[in-house]
Amino acid sequence: MIENEKILEQLIQLYTSDDYQQEALDAKREFFERAGIIDEENVSFETRMSQFLDWYMFSRELSDVHMPPVNHFYHKNLDRIPVDSREAYENLTKTHHSLFEFIKLKDNDVVVRDLFTKKKMIIENSNLTAGFNEDEIFEARLIPDGKSWTFSRGFCFHPVEARKFIEREVKQVRHLDQNHKEAIMLKLLKMRYKFEQYKHIKLEFIYSNDGRLRI
Repeated sequence: MIENEKILEQLIQLYTSDDYQQEALDAKREFFERAGIIDEENVSFETRMSQFLDWYMFSRELSDVHMPPVNHFYHKNLDRIPVDSREAYENLTKTHHSLFEFIKLKDNDVVVRDLFTKKKMIIENSNLTAGFNEDEIFEARLIPDGKSWTFSRGFCFHPVEARKFIEREVKQVRHLDQNHKEAIMLKLLKMRYKFEQYKHIKLEFIYSNDGRLRI
């Protein structure tokens, strides 16, 4: 996984500077409009930036090539990527982005269930083993790592009380394509930010499709 992290850092540098600087700025504006604008002084800013970079690198298509940056780099430079690094680059094009529920921790293996597919997944020798709650639903991205997976850095943990609402939302798009699921996850991410921002408002008014409360 160390190689994956190193490669990803290099790709982030590439696709946020020089020829891609405006693309990255446009993506950042789009993400914060869709997922909730947040002040740089907010304690959650670094977490939200990790969420943005995951979305930008793995999900959002570049405006001129219609594929995310990691996919674009892999296909454009395949012949120049060293043979012993090709699998690591390819793994970054095959991430699994979803909503999960935590099942159990077995030694350093984290067992989760994908809410969209209902399939169990095991993150062996996980780089993250703390902070999970059996009742919480969380958004995460998994990167292939041999026969297992590893977590990327962009997490979003939703309040326990929002579980029933999230499960209803998931049910609506379970059999649709990934674009619909991505849209749901961005909508929920925005709700999570609003829940944090408006602590005086009851959760059921934030995790809701009722548009009468405009916040």
